[in-house]
Amino acid sequence: MGMTPAARLARLTDGYVVTQLLWVAAELRIADALADGPRTAEELATQVGADAGVLRRVLRGLAAEEVLEDLPDGRFALTATGRLLRDGVEGSQRGAVLARGGLYYGALAGLLDAVRDGGVPFERVHGRTFFDHLDAHPAESARFQGSMAVRAAREAAAVVEAYDFRRFRTLVDVGGGTGVLLAAILRAAPGVSAVLFDRPEVVRDAQVPHVGGDFFAEVPAGAEAYVLSRVIHDWSDADAVAILRTVRRAIPDTGTLLLVEAVLPARAADDPAAVRMDVHILTLLGGQERTAAEFAVLLDAAGFRLDRVLPTGPGSGVHVLVARTAPDRDDRSA
Repeated sequence: MGMTPAARLARLTDGYVVTQLLWVAAELRIADALADGPRTAEELATQVGADAGVLRRVLRGLAAEEVLEDLPDGRFALTATGRLLRDGVEGSQRGAVLARGGLYYGALAGLLDAVRDGGVPFERVHGRTFFDHLDAHPAESARFQGSMAVRAAREAAAVVEAYDFRRFRTLVDVGGGTGVLLAAILRAAPGVSAVLFDRPEVVRDAQVPHVGGDFFAEVPAGAEAYVLSRVIHDWSDADAVAILRTVRRAIPDTGTLLLVEAVLPARAADDPAAVRMDVHILTLLGGQERTAAEFAVLLDAAGFRLDRVLPTGPGSGVHVLVARTAPDRDDRSA
């Protein structure tokens, strides 16, 4: 029998508690401590450096959500869900939990003001943009980049399976972070000559060929293909068009532009994960997730034409939007 509406609403209302229970478990590496078998709260407290009495209540809270199992003998064990809080396992979500429970969580305090008066919740709470905040807090920036890298690895595998990059000789990954997607592309298409482009401090330690710079000003020119993965959704329409126009100035008339993005469904229930991602973007940045039609409008404004939209594997959360330079448009001087 399913939940009553009242019980469902009560459970949703307590989501703030669940987020913090997960965050504490991720911070203390509870799942790693339980990897070799069940432990009592006292044993875990000694191992992770915690107060046993308080920790036991947190562990019970996690057991109520089936992240842990509380055994009859008083010990706690990992469930299949809890295992995903471990570092280094396939499907690990520890990085996402650390970001959501820490950096993202406090920003939601600004949501009501933003809904009433506009703006970005994160900026209302912190008094500066998300990326300026990261620049000022290197430890938080490193953690954020780490959480993005885990997600990027999952998405990259789906992207290279859905799209054949071997058709290109040269490629630029614009805003590609530390190069997770580009590394996957090069493994799948070893004949491609490629370069990673992002802010100098982001690409500095990348293990693939890289160039630092500002994609509002200039990107490396002349490649057959340009990839922007999870870039456009970070920005307003005006900024997104400005980035795309920078690429348009760099790309040959025969070039291909590939956007890797979530695509919003016509109705929220058709893809709840994409809608939730849009709420994350709403909370942190001035950007948004978009429908395919909205992407087409942005691309047209920058001198491109949306050619097709390719789904990737189930659970990846992204599509590959393939665009060409518009034959009747030339925005390279824009």
